[in-house]
Amino acid sequence: MMKYKIDITDSYENFIDFDGWSGVTNYSSLPKIVPRSTTCHMYLENTSIRMDENIWRDQILSVNSKSTINIADDLLILARKAILTIENVRCYDLRVIYKEHDYYHSSGLTFDMKDRFMVFGGDDIEYLHTNIYGGVIFNGKVFLELEEKEILPLMINGDDEVIGGEKGITKINNEKEKELIKKNNLLDIGYFNAIKSSIWDYNFLIKYFSHQNGYWEAIKNYK
Repeated sequence: MMKYKIDITDSYENFIDFDGWSGVTNYSSLPKIVPRSTTCHMYLENTSIRMDENIWRDQILSVNSKSTINIADDLLILARKAILTIENVRCYDLRVIYKEHDYYHSSGLTFDMKDRFMVFGGDDIEYLHTNIYGGVIFNGKVFLELEEKEILPLMINGDDEVIGGEKGITKINNEKEKELIKKNNLLDIGYFNAIKSSIWDYNFLIKYFSHQNGYWEAIKNYK
């Protein structure tokens, strides 16, 4: 079983399609913090990932030169399952839309100069019609882990015919929605502490963070 762990610390902003512009609905779990550590894991499903830059391609091809990504240089792949790992987390904030209501959660906003800021989210992996929007501030590494068997070519040179075009994308989305309907899980809203931090204010974000080529970096301390 071929597995990959891709370092995206300096390029995460461009690597994962959290906005869903590919047409495939991205799914994410709520962040899970490893006990007695500052490492955060998020489980991703049906996530569109760019594979058109050597900074990402070479990390896979150095492990497996016969990987599916060798189909083309200008490639967007679909990772049916993946794990996003963020190390040395300082704090994180969530906004979850569940049954048309917003629920907020904040671990407490604090950061220093040179800390990084990353947004994440998607439809919830476990709960139907539930959307996750989140941000995490950290000063460690960021990795995406995935397996070769979970990689599916999605677009070559911007053309989605490799997946069957619009019909193929609709089929992928419908299959995932059926899985959630079968699960029929209910979200525990008691998890959320109803604290909405300043990080959701774009004016605050650009006051304290600078957008670099591939990541956001703090330019001021905030306590």
